Amino acid sequence: MWKQLVAIRIRIPSFRLVALFALSLSSAAWATGCAPELGPLFKLAAISQPSLPETSDPSVVRVDAQFFIYGSNNHLRAPVTRTTDIDRQYSLQEKNSLTIEGMPTSAAWVARPQQLWAPTVGQFGSRWVMFFSADRRYPPQPNNAQCVGRAWGPSPAGPFVPDPEPFTCGLGQVGGALDPDITTDAQGNKFLLVAFGDTESPLHSIPLDGNANPAGAPVQILSRQYGWEYHFIENPAMAYDYTRGDYLLTYSAGVWWQPQYSTGIARCSTPLGPCTSDPSGPWVASSAGRTGPGGMSFFTDTTGAARAIFATFAEGRETQNGGRSASIMPLTLSPVVGLGPIVK
Repeated sequence: MWKQLVAIRIRIPSFRLVALFALSLSSAAWATGCAPELGPLFKLAAISQPSLPETSDPSVVRVDAQFFIYGSNNHLRAPVTRTTDIDRQYSLQEKNSLTIEGMPTSAAWVARPQQLWAPTVGQFGSRWVMFFSADRRYPPQPNNAQCVGRAWGPSPAGPFVPDPEPFTCGLGQVGGALDPDITTDAQGNKFLLVAFGDTESPLHSIPLDGNANPAGAPVQILSRQYGWEYHFIENPAMAYDYTRGDYLLTYSAGVWWQPQYSTGIARCSTPLGPCTSDPSGPWVASSAGRTGPGGMSFFTDTTGAARAIFATFAEGRETQNGGRSASIMPLTLSPVVGLGPIVK
């Protein structure tokens, strides 16, 4: 098998690509062709007020009418919030009353047992799999300590039991990996999107088999191209556009605890690329008293409509020690891509 915040994430870029050549040939073939046109976009004028306090790097799984909302560690290692109403605004006390510990025991390789970032959950056969990020013990590059781990559970609420070793620690297993996101293509094939820290082109996609193992080598899908994508790009996530037959890719750019942190957008022919990003600037930037929008991911509500969830700070309260809360907004894919408020 191809395998090997409440905390400051520091990474030093130094372009390095180490690939599994035989597997790369089949993966690259999947991604051949022309990158799609980006198409018309509506840039969000005002971020909606958050509905889920102390929820960062969020992702959502829906099973029938039940929603499972995941986020980076807060007072729990792997908080899982269960609700049937995603359109109401919860107080912190109300949200905590609906939240359980999804991973009772940390992975042995994790440097700090309570640390877990950006979990993403998907179903593989009869089991549920959580991919997550954490720093490993004794990394060969101390400034690129992040790895992506994998854990297994009987339900989307867990309890998830982690593998004893990381799933990946980056290209060559040394450069760092974080912000995993499970995406599914139109044929039901699953992929793991991930940001690799030790490259200048950090967004990659890994095809997965039915047992959540790599079915090919990582394929680069996007790199930094524009000045507003300063520092790094990370937090990749995809949504399938049924009308166009291609994929919307969002990603975060900048330094996550700074107000300039923002969300970019791209179009991809397949989950393995090629992709076309927007040169005009962020798709979602700080507004309406909320700053640093990032960690966006997608899900569908009980009507089948697409939704986006992402985290922001209250303006003036940016910090490296928590404080982000999640907003949920409807996602329009056609004829114009945009986010809009829920009216109830």
